[in-house]
Amino acid sequence: MTASESETIRLARSPQGWLADYENALVASGLGEISRQVILEDARYIADQAAFDAADSRWHASRVRTGAVMGAVQSGKTASMIGVVARSLDNGVNVVVVLAGTQVSLWQQSLNRIQAQLDGGARPMLRRLFLPNPDTIGAERRAGPAAAYGVAEGQARRALERGRPIIFVAMKQVDHLLHLGQVLHKTIYPAAEAAGVPVRLLVVDDEADDSSVADDGVPWGVGDLDEYKQIPRRIVDLWEARNEPGRTVSGNVFATYVAYTATPQANFLQDPQNPLSPRDFVASLRTPGPRGGVEPRELTYRVEEGLTGWYTGADVFYGALANVLCVAERPGRREPLDVQADRPTVANGTPNGIDVDEIVDATRAFLVASAIRLSRSPDRLGPASARPRTFPSRDDAVRGVAAVSSMLIHPSSAMESHFEVAARLQSWWDGPSGEPGAGVLSDLLDDETAWLPWLESFQASRDAVASGVDDFGAVSGRRHVPAWDEVKHLIETEIVPGTSVAVVNSDPNADERPSYEPSYDGACWHAPRNHSTIFVSGNVMSRGLTLEGLLTTLFTRRSSAPLADTQMQMQRWFGYRGAYIDLCRVFLSRAQLELFTRYADADHALRSQVLAAMQSSGVLPDFTVLQGHAFQATGKISGLTGKQLRPGSRPFVRHLNPPGETDDNVALVAEFFLGRSATGNVSGDRRGLVSLDTLSLLECADLLDQLRYHDHAAVAAEADRWRAAERQVSLSRGDPEFPLYRAPASSGLSEELGSRSPYAIAAYLRLWSACLDRNVRGLLTDDTPPQRWSLLNLDMKRANQPRFRIGVRFGAAPPVKAGPFAALGEAMRLEVRPMARRSHATGELAAEWGSRKPTDSGYVGDDLFDATVLGLNFAVHPDGSRMEGAPGLVLFHLVHREAGDGIAVGLSIPSGGPDHTEAVSPARRRGTPYAE
Repeated sequence: MTASESETIRLARSPQGWLADYENALVASGLGEISRQVILEDARYIADQAAFDAADSRWHASRVRTGAVMGAVQSGKTASMIGVVARSLDNGVNVVVVLAGTQVSLWQQSLNRIQAQLDGGARPMLRRLFLPNPDTIGAERRAGPAAAYGVAEGQARRALERGRPIIFVAMKQVDHLLHLGQVLHKTIYPAAEAAGVPVRLLVVDDEADDSSVADDGVPWGVGDLDEYKQIPRRIVDLWEARNEPGRTVSGNVFATYVAYTATPQANFLQDPQNPLSPRDFVASLRTPGPRGGVEPRELTYRVEEGLTGWYTGADVFYGALANVLCVAERPGRREPLDVQADRPTVANGTPNGIDVDEIVDATRAFLVASAIRLSRSPDRLGPASARPRTFPSRDDAVRGVAAVSSMLIHPSSAMESHFEVAARLQSWWDGPSGEPGAGVLSDLLDDETAWLPWLESFQASRDAVASGVDDFGAVSGRRHVPAWDEVKHLIETEIVPGTSVAVVNSDPNADERPSYEPSYDGACWHAPRNHSTIFVSGNVMSRGLTLEGLLTTLFTRRSSAPLADTQMQMQRWFGYRGAYIDLCRVFLSRAQLELFTRYADADHALRSQVLAAMQSSGVLPDFTVLQGHAFQATGKISGLTGKQLRPGSRPFVRHLNPPGETDDNVALVAEFFLGRSATGNVSGDRRGLVSLDTLSLLECADLLDQLRYHDHAAVAAEADRWRAAERQVSLSRGDPEFPLYRAPASSGLSEELGSRSPYAIAAYLRLWSACLDRNVRGLLTDDTPPQRWSLLNLDMKRANQPRFRIGVRFGAAPPVKAGPFAALGEAMRLEVRPMARRSHATGELAAEWGSRKPTDSGYVGDDLFDATVLGLNFAVHPDGSRMEGAPGLVLFHLVHREAGDGIAVGLSIPSGGPDHTEAVSPARRRGTPYAE
């Protein structure tokens, strides 16, 4: 390289670097100072965790690092991705691949934005190679992906020699990945070898749960490679050779894969052996909201702009403002708007159970909201006035035209239903005459009483926002709701004449994708094509595309087997809508609202775990992904099952110490009752003993943790599980319940008992105690139907918390002649006979609780032993389990064995405790370790 060329490269580079140039781009975008600071801080954290210098000892033998970044639906993940790329380039990464969408429109959208905001420095052509050229995307689509990513080896070698990074923004499609992989292997890697520089490859995968998760039906590394899903296989091909799997193609290539998604359930649940499974780092992106600061890191951070600068997601729509934003009941009428998926089509209805009345009611809400929003910008042109106007510049068009307003009707995934719904809407819109808008204007004139409740509804939501200043931040005085006459006039003159109906799906007959930018015809500028639009759509609106100015959503889609990650992506009403949040409405059934709310709680629980993992060091935990009785976490992983947090109403530990070995548990139980016999705190007979005093949840947990086994102790999977619960409940070292799981350390291989382990049961009791002071999101009660723990009256839960009596059950085996129970028998003046219970060759009991005997009031068994011995009466459920408020029972069983008696234990736990359902994949049920 000549001195002149060197000077040219130096001048092209920003003296402050790529991230500093990106910060300038964020400033130019109008983003607030605190939000900019958070985006940049998060970018530094992720990039510094992701890609190390080639000489760094932290690289695995595979020379590959993988991680995941969890965003939120429509929260601005692309801004973080660009920041991570910029910081990585500053850190010396010299080849970047951004996988930007599975559709051409999303790919092109991301390509243009990345180039615009990443290339903020002077003379960008001299500081990097950027492929493909955004100006030639149209030509690329005709020529094929080979031309899009093609680069000469000499050009690549010179760029790498001179420190000019090579940046690819690729479509996540099999052919595109195939050709990109060929360019990397045949051109880029040889060029780097020739230049004498290592390849530091960063692959950023946008929407990484979409197509990038391998099929767990075929374990990775087993069988024919063609059996795998092709997109994840092609992604791995970017850095790996198929004849040498498990490491990069050469010792000169160091690769980092970063999975970005708002719904990472499948990414975390996939087989850890899959090469794209996150193994090295994770991050949770923060969003602007009501509380939090830049440091310490929290899920949200407060911004000076107040509500107008917030991310309006689940905490707004299903939390503080749920009663006014989510319409499960129409204003002015008492009956619920409850759309059922299996309801047949009615006479005036459309497919999938949505009828014209529902469409009309939601459309009225949209038109009223649009008029109110337009009234707040009196100096700008409405959609009807703006349509014929021309503007000399783009800036004039932006300044002169009122903000975009949209409505979305999401009836189902079936494309034919989209056209049917649009036709029904258009028929009402135009009326019998067929004149555009005549039907709406007639309805406005003839049925004004159906419109007025919406004006009142928006007044109520305006007041709800205004009254929550402390929570929502400063409220602008422009949140004005005009009188009905003004609203009606704007609907008649601006909104209805300027509003169109569009069907957006993958059908060739559908309308074009939404366009919210001013358009240029070669001579002058025009208002956005979709200035005011009612969209009817389905899956195509479920990922990637943002509906600007979305005021009203009619969501009637239902599923008999809902999937959390799929339905979460459909929440197009999320985003940055604080400036007009009081005008937003989501129409949906009560059942769907409950599902969305529970998805949000499960999402919060997972996000909290990821945040905690960021603040710790060492190996990543096995994250707990929640699902529910009515929904699965994801459909992308086959064979998912649910694992309850609660060990059940009557858990029983059948595990016994090996015969002939010293059994400390026998002594533990005998000593417990010997101590109480001295104070008269024990009652019983030949059947057994029961303590008259009771133990708290924590005291009961401590007693269970004193049990000791020769072949069962701490289990790594259980430890991970309860650490995840600690993060969900926000337990810290100062809390008496911390840590939840206190199993003794194992000196060797420990048999895993799962919820049948006394240590796991003890952890659950501690969790219950911790939850009595916390409205924990993601937890439910064990009632039928379950209640959200975050909404409970904790004073009542504390009053009804169980206290446990401790019992020991005797039987009909030969009397105990020596040892601690013989001493107990003498103290109690009774003959102690162990139970004669059948056991397996392993020594584990063959059955759990003993037989149940009929009584006048039902069946009574050992799980109600305290009630039988002490003559107690307390409420039980029809299945005999104890109701909330009843005492609990810990019943030890003294089991006869020729080589020495043993101890088993069962608990009768009242209802009312916390619970959740953890999604468990087949690979993680097998306990597969992370691959190296």
